[in-house]
Amino acid sequence: MRKLITYLILFILYCLLTFPIASIDDILKTDNFYLVTGLGFGILNSIIAFIILKWKDSLNIITAFSIAFISLAIAYLLMELRWTPDWDDYGMITAISTNAISSIILWEITFQIKKKYRHSNEY
Repeated sequence: MRKLITYLILFILYCLLTFPIASIDDILKTDNFYLVTGLGFGILNSIIAFIILKWKDSLNIITAFSIAFISLAIAYLLMELRWTPDWDDYGMITAISTNAISSIILWEITFQIKKKYRHSNEY
């Protein structure tokens, strides 16, 4: 039950912070939307990594930015497929939910790796 609540909180956090992170590109006027959102979600994931993973600093940052860029790439690819053009014309709902869900799946994979690594060092 605890994991379910954690993932629900992460899903809501990713969904709520998508628009503020995406609007940073408009504020900075960089015209590089994907880089700005990747960095924004990378920083968000870094905060999560430092709170939850508690690995070495460099490993936390590498893991966090990898999860951010992989999940954004998956979201972009699914948005471009336009599976639901009749109710999601621009693919934004698909991209936001795909980013959140793929990030959560990648975090679970990371947690399982950490758990397996920790248990293998105990023996």
